Amino acid sequence: MIKTYKTFIIIFLIVIFTLLFFLKKYNEIIKKKQIDILVSNNIEFIHSEISYQKKHALSLAILFSKNRNIIKALQYNQQEKIKNELETLLTTISNYTNLENIQIQVHTKDLKVFFRSWENKDEGLNLTSFRHGLVKVKKTKQPFVSNELGKRLNIKAISPIFQNDKYIGSLEVIMDYSSLKQKLKSAEIEMIPLLHNKFLNIATYHTKNKKIYDYVLIEKNYNKNLYNILFHNKNILSQKKFYYEIDDTIITLIPLGSYKNETTGYLLVSFKNTNQNFNYLPNYKYQGNFASPVFEKENRSNKKNIIIK
Repeated sequence: MIKTYKTFIIIFLIVIFTLLFFLKKYNEIIKKKQIDILVSNNIEFIHSEISYQKKHALSLAILFSKNRNIIKALQYNQQEKIKNELETLLTTISNYTNLENIQIQVHTKDLKVFFRSWENKDEGLNLTSFRHGLVKVKKTKQPFVSNELGKRLNIKAISPIFQNDKYIGSLEVIMDYSSLKQKLKSAEIEMIPLLHNKFLNIATYHTKNKKIYDYVLIEKNYNKNLYNILFHNKNILSQKKFYYEIDDTIITLIPLGSYKNETTGYLLVSFKNTNQNFNYLPNYKYQGNFASPVFEKENRSNKKNIIIK
């Protein structure tokens, strides 16, 4: 009787521990799935915001390139008139939208610098050798926007300028990532744009910025906590995993721009994985594939005369 009782107790304990083991594994799977969904949706959100910033810049570039005063000033080599016209337009935009991270560059038909809104130098500088976006616009005569490498890595939206259907140059709207940063911060997502050191011979504006391993921080004002996480976890840059969990924080890297088929930099982003209410997430269907199709879909739906990359 006692032996039977002991056998029962042993079997009972084995069953209980087995159930607890599988319950623990099940909970881990559920938690991993929830985090996967969280990461997937946040990446979709970030891609959508980047796309919005690009479309905003492109809309302004197209609008400004059709301004008759700008067209006439470029045609007759009147830099002062372009300066006055653009100052008026940028002031109006700033007053009504509080958007102050816009800069304008106007180019000649030979892809030389004609005017810059942020500095008065490099006039006549030929940009052909390193500004593939300008070369594309001149070749296709179509607007184009991308995260493009130049003296800086930022959003560059370029629209051709025509006079009586004749190509006479182009206008470029340049936006840094400050607006994107504010938008993501409102969603409790932190970010740091990174540029690979190998491109500093082109992006000379960033040469004195803070560096971390093989990268330089594009912005001088950056999130110190996120920087420290990356500094103490260099393996994040290896990208052997799509995302990394550091304590209660999710870290991932999003490619940012390309030059001659090489990724120029990354958007380092982070968000918390604790106390998440997954009901608030956007209603994206999770397919277990983190390669976002957002840009591919947008490119198919855009008109042929607008290129978003």
